[in-house]
Amino acid sequence: MLEKNFSFNTNSTAAQPIKQQGSLYINLSIDWDQFDQVASQLIEKLDMTVKTKEIGADLHRWTVDFEGTRLYLTYEETSNSLWFELDRAEDQEILDFIATLLQKQSS
Repeated sequence: MLEKNFSFNTNSTAAQPIKQQGSLYINLSIDWDQFDQVASQLIEKLDMTVKTKEIGADLHRWTVDFEGTRLYLTYEETSNSLWFELDRAEDQEILDFIATLLQKQSS
């Protein structure tokens, strides 16, 4: 199978003060079957470690570690959305740093 390289563009949102954690949306059109390949490339580019992988009816959710910070990489098929989500809202600057890394790599 031919491996496709994906370009990752981002849209970062700031964490909200009340129970809403920060998210980093990846602007990329993929489908359900491409998620593993896309996620693996993204994790590798960012030098992250996958801790767990979960699959739901229309959702992939990987728990990943980035320099000691836990995040979730989620793909929802219904909305065709791919994003990182913080485990702890206090780690927003880590998410901002990841957005900077992705923007540098896509330029």
